[in-house]
This record gives sequence, C-alpha cells and structure tokens, in this order.
Amino acid sequence: MKKILIFAPTAPSSGITQYIINILGELDPEQFCVDILSFRNDRLKKWTEEHGTQYFEFDISMYKAPFLYRRFLKDVFSRGYDAVHFNLSSISTLTVFKYAKKCRVKKIIMHSHSSFTDLSSPLRRAVFSNLHKILRVFANRFYDVKCACSVPAAEWMYGKKRARASLILNNAVDTSKFAYDAEKAREIREKYGVNTKYVIGHIGRFTAQKNHLFLIDIFSELCKIRNDCTLMLIGGGELLESVKNKVNDLNLSENVIFVDFQEDIYKYYSAMDLFLMPSLFEGLPITLVEAQANGLSALVGDAVTRECDITGLIEFYPLSEGSLKWAQRASEMLDLGRTDCNDVSDKLEKSGFSLSSQANVISKLYFER
Repeated sequence: MKKILIFAPTAPSSGITQYIINILGELDPEQFCVDILSFRNDRLKKWTEEHGTQYFEFDISMYKAPFLYRRFLKDVFSRGYDAVHFNLSSISTLTVFKYAKKCRVKKIIMHSHSSFTDLSSPLRRAVFSNLHKILRVFANRFYDVKCACSVPAAEWMYGKKRARASLILNNAVDTSKFAYDAEKAREIREKYGVNTKYVIGHIGRFTAQKNHLFLIDIFSELCKIRNDCTLMLIGGGELLESVKNKVNDLNLSENVIFVDFQEDIYKYYSAMDLFLMPSLFEGLPITLVEAQANGLSALVGDAVTRECDITGLIEFYPLSEGSLKWAQRASEMLDLGRTDCNDVSDKLEKSGFSLSSQANVISKLYFER
C-alpha cells in the first residue's frame, strides 16, 4: 500500500477542494492510504474521518511562530510518505518544499491549479505575482513531477520552458451525476421561488478572479433588454458583501439569488439556462466541465483558457466588449434555448475528463518511481 499526503491549503468551496474529493473518491483504498494537510477545510477533514486517515490542520504562521511552523512541517513530512502531492495556485514560500525534501519524501508532485494570483487588492496581487515568479525559479529544483490543470496553469507555475515537461491532469467530473435532469431543475427552481422563464447561473468563490462586479453589470444591462431572467450566484468569499451591495444599489435584489456553497451542486446546473463566467483568469475551471456535462451553454471571458471547451458548448467573449454587448450576446444565447446534447458524456470521456480515466492517471503517478 502506498502512503500519500495531499497538501491543499484551500477553501472548502474551492475548485481545488472539489477536484481532490472527486479523485479521492475513485482511488482504490486497498492500494492507497491518503492523509491530508490543509487549512481549516471541513470537507477535506470530513473525508479523512470517513476513511480513517489523518488530517493535519495548517494553522501556524511562519512569520509569527517560525520555530513552531518548521517543527510542524518536520513532524508531518517525516511520517514515511511515498509521495506528497502539492495542490497550489501560486508559490509564496519555499519552506514547505524544503522540508518535504529534507524529510526524504520519496516523490514530490507539484500540481498547478491556476494561472495567476487571486488577491482582491491590485497592489498585493502585483507584489505576490512577482514574488511567485521569483520563487518558482528556485522551487523547480524540489519537484520530481510537474503537473497542471492546463497549459496556462503550467506556464504560470513553472515558466514557459519548464512547462513543456509538465503533465496535464484534467479536472475530471462524474458525467452521470451532472447530466441534465428536468426533475432536479423543477426542484431547485421551486426551492428558491424562481418565477422567471430563464435562470442565468454562476458558481464560484467571490474573489477578484471571478469578476463578479462586472457580472452584475452584465445582468443589469440584460434586465433592461428583457424581464424574464433571474441570476443565481452560488458560493462564498471575501467579496460577497460588496457584490450584494452593488446588487442593492442597482435595485436588482428581486432578480438576484445568492446561494451558499452546496454539497449537491450537481442539481443546480439543471436549473440553469446559461452559465456566465467573465473571469479575469483561470487555470481550467472545474465548474465549466460540470456545466458541459449538464449540456449547459456558457458565455465565458476571453481570458479563460480555450482548453476548457471540450464539447463546443462554450463561447469565449472579449471582456473589453463591455457589459452591454455581453448582455446582448447572453440574450441571444438564451433565445437559442438549451442544446440537445446527448453526446456530451462521450465527448468528455474521449477527451480524458471522466473521473475513472483521471483516477488511473493519478494512480500510476503515485506508483511510479
């Protein structure tokens, strides 16, 4: 049996958390014992409790308590792991990699999940982006395997030259679970009292990356064009209150529904008629894979990697076109109706986005020397 440590300092509602839970659900428990090291992440902690493995909570600051921080890392990494799988969006310190190497972890796997630094302050974003670019040069010496969810995510984490040698690990989903279901659509619409013809959806944490304020501008313009739409925003995050304030300021409160992160998120896609994602950057968002598995069309910002269009259901649109043109295009897509796309499952499977195929890739990665 292989002993694996998953390192994932990420929020419970993040795409990284969902990816990890998806893959762990497919790994053979007879072959792998998987511990997890994370921040306060109830979903990942719950998984370890259910499977009888270890959960290590990373709540020590390396700046406020450097001695305790290093001792904690030494204690965790020295438990005889065959592999440590780092799941990160950016690099802010080399210490974690140094201790994994120092404690003789047999294999260090780096896995990039984003293509930029997601911080709300433009100044902090610039500072940490430059810090990341400096640290990634030195971090490369610690990895045995370089992985990423997309080419832009690989280039961001390793630099363009080194990115060529990275392994792309697709953000796979359970296609059968996310398939369109009319009964689920009715259930969700009734639950939230939706009485409009169309529901426009977005699922994602309220962070700068997701560009929610622009999304609200788009919906505001759409409401001037037509009066048959509801916007459903699912997720939590530090910018939630500022988005709610903007909705109130634009008198859209009756047309916008805020929903906390849901464990049964697969039901919500069926209730939607169009998915909007005007993100400023992305690795390869798992939500877009889920939306496609549901046969749901998506209007997506041109900063999002083209690799996420697996089924032809995604349309990329320039952010520079502004909210009015985005609203006009969204209106046109709504009038086209839902695509009768029975073959989306096959397309996702053939493109390597099924959970079983990705679990096989991960298994081989853990077993290979």
